[in-house]
Amino acid sequence: MKGRIDIDRLKNESSKIRELLIETISKTGGHLAPNLGVVELTQALHEVFQSPKDKILFDVGHQSYVHKLLTGRKENFSSLRQKNGIGPFMDPRESEHDPFITGHAGSALSAGAGIAMANPESKVVVVIGDASISNGHSMEALNNIGGKIKNLVVILNDNEMSIGKNVGSLSRFFGKLIASDLYLNMRNDIKGVMNKGKIGKKVNRVLERMEVSVKQFFLPLSISEALGFTFLGVVDGHNLDELVEVLEKAKTLEGPIFIHVKTQKGKGYHFAEENKEKFHGIAPFDVATGSVKSSGKSFSKVFGDTMVEFGKEDEDVYCISAGMIKGTGLGEFQEAFPERCIDVGISEGHGVSFAGGLGISGKKPYVAIYSTFLQRAYGQLIHDISIQKLPVKFIVDRAGIVGEDGKTHQGIYDIGMFLQIPNFAVIAPSSAQELEEVLKFSKEYKKGPIAIRFPRGSAYEIPGTENFQLGKWKTIREKNKNLYIGTGSMLKEILNVEEELKRRGLEGTIIGASTIKPLDEEFILSQFKKYENIFILEEGYRYGGFGNSILDYINRENIDCKINIIALDTGYIPHGTRDELLREYGLRGEKLVDRIEGSINANKK
Repeated sequence: MKGRIDIDRLKNESSKIRELLIETISKTGGHLAPNLGVVELTQALHEVFQSPKDKILFDVGHQSYVHKLLTGRKENFSSLRQKNGIGPFMDPRESEHDPFITGHAGSALSAGAGIAMANPESKVVVVIGDASISNGHSMEALNNIGGKIKNLVVILNDNEMSIGKNVGSLSRFFGKLIASDLYLNMRNDIKGVMNKGKIGKKVNRVLERMEVSVKQFFLPLSISEALGFTFLGVVDGHNLDELVEVLEKAKTLEGPIFIHVKTQKGKGYHFAEENKEKFHGIAPFDVATGSVKSSGKSFSKVFGDTMVEFGKEDEDVYCISAGMIKGTGLGEFQEAFPERCIDVGISEGHGVSFAGGLGISGKKPYVAIYSTFLQRAYGQLIHDISIQKLPVKFIVDRAGIVGEDGKTHQGIYDIGMFLQIPNFAVIAPSSAQELEEVLKFSKEYKKGPIAIRFPRGSAYEIPGTENFQLGKWKTIREKNKNLYIGTGSMLKEILNVEEELKRRGLEGTIIGASTIKPLDEEFILSQFKKYENIFILEEGYRYGGFGNSILDYINRENIDCKINIIALDTGYIPHGTRDELLREYGLRGEKLVDRIEGSINANKK
């Protein structure tokens, strides 16, 4: 057992933790505002509970930086999100104090319930944000947990980003009351007496209804005890005395326990307090000014600007995103057309089906979601969109390697996902201009759904990628012997090493293949037999990808040629900068040339 907790020591340490968070993240980038908001809460958790015997999960894991600092990773914290350094989310491979990987919102409650059931001798604590708890996955978990899992503690970190502001001083008072020994003892005593007779049971039910009604009046968005939880709160998430008191009580009670904690996102750094969304996840910044160095116009911005134009021209254009309006470039569209810009929150499946409803009603919906998160809506893409051939446009942002957010966020599965779903056209524009043309083409396309993928980072132009046509590839360079077909970002990568290929005697025809599906069958049938070596280059997972679809086609058409696929051979891509990872995995620079040369030499044997 731990001794008496020194609150003054914790208060002093909280200031130092905030200073370290700001200093480190200003250099590495990362999720600053969420972690500034949970400093005291995380300290209290580690004082009251005994990690790793007791299990602490954060949902989403981007609020686990303080947890990392308190569990032996402080000395290496400057390596946060850097290659081979401290990871961006919880990860059991990194520490025994991280019981489960939590990169995507909504997984921790389900995982926590399973961990709690498997470890009845431990307390399992899940800290979940007010946005994450509205996720369907979380709701399913809460419903299933009910009153069955006695060693589970759920803490709602309400930082006023999603939950309403009608929880004030009266609810604070009421929350402290229902967490008191007097209330809990009286409640149990009354239930014990009342349950002994029929009349008593009826009175008890009335009292329970009254209790619930009063709680819901003061706490309209808190989880009801009707789900089987004992409710404690509302607690000031920056008051260490209150936090320690309620957590110590939760530790002694039979659960499941639900604690509502109010925090301030970005607390302690005024730029983050004033602009919580900007500092939720931020690139390296200047501490004195809060400013971020501009990296140029991104593909997301190209998309967003084009949508503003569409919105002015056509009242049927709608945009949907899942908690990422600004991240996907839709901030200006939302300001201009708020009634046609829908943020469904962390509910990707709902967003896809919602867009289907718009599409079947004659509207022109664009669903903008990061590649890694769109995976969560796979069933809806098949059942609600594909089968009905609905003209919904899916903007697959952050496709390919995303970099510092690591293994849970790499957008490497979307090509394979969409190729497996019938009726989808799949397009990977190779330049900013081509993206604009693809978007203009997509607006009036009614034959079925379209997936348009593009990478994270600055947009660029490539001469020769103009005049987009669905199902037609473009010849950028024409040579003999070798054929290089690059889709999306990989066209730029192969062009960047063109001189080195020439120096090694490996030059060849370079093709820009923005259309992944349908294939340019005419080009394949007429051109493939002309070349000794054919390379398909894609920034995605090779299995089930673009190259595999070409292999399948030439096999069906009995075309006798050797296909070399340059793609990611593993689905486990760790964190690091996008440039570092592209080079390490042979999709950029000298390693890309080495990979090509190695394949050609192997083909000669």
